[in-house]
Amino acid sequence: MRRCVLAIMLLLGAATPARADHDDAFWGQLGHRIIARVAAARLTPAARLAVRDLIPGETLASVASWADSIRPSRPETGPWHYVNIPIWDSVYRPKTVCPDGACVIAMLEKEIAILRDRSKPRSERAEALKWVVHLMGDMHQPLHVGDRGDRGGNDVKLTWAGKPWTLHSIWDTGLLVATGVPEERFVVEIGRTLDQRGDLATLTRGSIVDWAMESHDVARDVAYPFLPTSLDVDPSYLAKVRVILEDRVLRASVRLAKVLNEALAKG
Repeated sequence: MRRCVLAIMLLLGAATPARADHDDAFWGQLGHRIIARVAAARLTPAARLAVRDLIPGETLASVASWADSIRPSRPETGPWHYVNIPIWDSVYRPKTVCPDGACVIAMLEKEIAILRDRSKPRSERAEALKWVVHLMGDMHQPLHVGDRGDRGGNDVKLTWAGKPWTLHSIWDTGLLVATGVPEERFVVEIGRTLDQRGDLATLTRGSIVDWAMESHDVARDVAYPFLPTSLDVDPSYLAKVRVILEDRVLRASVRLAKVLNEALAKG
């Protein structure tokens, strides 16, 4: 099968970030929009109509970062965006890592249930839709799930292009923004790759916990062990993780579409 053009772009992209604006986090803005746009293109007619009814005048992409925008006014939602599962553990232990239900796994499951429940007020279901779109993206960022006692890499200080970063911000922000590939091209290439793959049923198999543990395993097997021993992030590390990041975006997109199609099905 033809290798995805986007993957090649990511491998050949410059090792220096085009911008080092940590506030423009890939998973915080650009990445969430890409995931939402790819998912929107794979919705069933029934799901599209339901989305239009729940968020009139909006799109999945336009609400994809809503959950981040409300954090200053609703600080209690901060922990909903991640779960710290130790990389040396291979099992999700909710009583230990999510005892109050305020983590990305529990909240995603909760918001999907609200979205599915047609007895709930439309305003509540509309908010649930926004949460589902956002949290599905967050959960596919490996360092929003895997942890080495350093807050998902937030305490790992690195240098890239002469500027300070954390391991978390490199995965959140730098790697895909650094390529300079326009958003539209990301969307087109990921959609094309999905159209050509014959294993979509396999990609969408499993539960929310299964998908979260997949991210955990990427953190364990890639994000941390491939980390350069020196302070500066070297090009070989960047080349290894860029294609993996693209795959995380692809998986988040197709799984978001599956969840929405099921939750918003007629019936």
